[in-house]
Amino acid sequence: MNRSGSTPSRIVLAATLAAACIAGSSSPARAAPADLCVGTTAGCFTSIQAAVDAAGDGDTIHIGPGTFAGGITILKSVQLVGAGPGATTIHGGGPVITIGELLGAQPTVSIGRVTISGGLVDGEGVAAGGGVWIPFAGPGLPVATVEIADTVITGNRVTPSGLFDAGDFCGQTPCAVAWGGGIDSSGNLTVTNTRVTDNVAGATTSDGSAATIAQGGGILTHPGSTLTLRHSFVTGNRVAVSPPNGAFSEGGGVLDQGTAVIEDSRIDDNASVAVSSVASSIPFNAVQDADAGGVDVNPGATATISRSTISGNTVHGFNSGGDAQALNGGIDADGPLLLTDSSVDRNSVSAEVPPTSGFVAGAFGGALHVGDGAAATVRSSRISHNRVTALSATGTVNVGAAGISNFSSQLTVEKTIVVGNRGTATGIGGLVLGGGILNVAFGGPPPVLALTDSIVTANRLDARGPGFDPQGGGVFSKDVFGPDPFPVTLTRTVIAGNTPDQCVGGC
Repeated sequence: MNRSGSTPSRIVLAATLAAACIAGSSSPARAAPADLCVGTTAGCFTSIQAAVDAAGDGDTIHIGPGTFAGGITILKSVQLVGAGPGATTIHGGGPVITIGELLGAQPTVSIGRVTISGGLVDGEGVAAGGGVWIPFAGPGLPVATVEIADTVITGNRVTPSGLFDAGDFCGQTPCAVAWGGGIDSSGNLTVTNTRVTDNVAGATTSDGSAATIAQGGGILTHPGSTLTLRHSFVTGNRVAVSPPNGAFSEGGGVLDQGTAVIEDSRIDDNASVAVSSVASSIPFNAVQDADAGGVDVNPGATATISRSTISGNTVHGFNSGGDAQALNGGIDADGPLLLTDSSVDRNSVSAEVPPTSGFVAGAFGGALHVGDGAAATVRSSRISHNRVTALSATGTVNVGAAGISNFSSQLTVEKTIVVGNRGTATGIGGLVLGGGILNVAFGGPPPVLALTDSIVTANRLDARGPGFDPQGGGVFSKDVFGPDPFPVTLTRTVIAGNTPDQCVGGC
């Protein structure tokens, strides 16, 4: 597992037009789109599925006030319009709504003015799309087009009931995955004026899960898909794994594996939690990881985020069987990212191991991580008051990048303030680096960092215990284990007022 249509030719189009001309007026005209209704009014269907089954392509289905059964499958191009999310609820099923079919029909569907809730998907091995599932069309085939507007998607869950055997899907060990607590999409999805809230992929705070990997608590998009999120809230969602199988959690709010555009939205108060009992060893055999509380941009994906907040998201990793790792409270960008006119603030990352274990605890990337050779630009934004903490009472602790981490990638920061971020390590020695920005090589070439018209200030590194030497309260930009600096391009930029120092390395 990765921690990760065809356009008709001109010849086919010409043939189609020719056939239409030959048929002429003798071809029967398609009936005009119809309006159907669901509810208690005379002449209306009593279930949404019955109305969908009776509808034709282009029809509109009006759903009255009330609560209606979920478990709906839509294979036609229709519109579903409720009486408002406070009046019309579609509840239950697993998923609540499926749009299209796996390796089959991919319609154009719009959904508006409803609440979608109570979905539970608990299949063996893979559980996907608790609220809305848009399945994979097939290699190279046209995908479904879906618009969701003025809607609430809340209280849905995906949690696999058992494991797949080791093999092609899982690799060397058995596995199970939870994908998209609110929405799992392999289509072209537009979400507008909508709240995606309190959905779960994997374990809840009171109920475990068989999942080894949980991804996309609010929304998950697969390779080849698109997501446009406008004027919407993705809040309070959770992606989590638990013993005995749990290993990886990522993307508490949104996990992007395709192309994502997020505008005028809030990705707030989501959580990524990996509570594990696995024999993990940092950094070369790390098989446990809690990652990306807010937004996760996977390798091969791209994301543009503008006029939005990524705030109050949390990442927590705990491992009783080995080293624990937690990363990237706000955004994890392992693919190209453009972040403009936005705030990434008050996110937190924490890693912990049992007090007497002597295991390593590592926590990095309070606000934003850029890695896997990606290129990221942060412009006219605020990276502020994020927190990174790690605790191993009898072991090594590594903490860094309370604000931003740039690992063997290219990061451009313009007209941005990096302020008030804090990293704290508690243990018996280790690395404590980069309160504002950590710019290092990790498994790749030297990093590239440029700051223009920006301020890095009031960031802080703290260490509690013997054997620590905090470095780079503002910026750390050098080889972690050697003397070589990594040059930083500074243009009209201020690095001042950080603790314990301003810059270590190439600035």
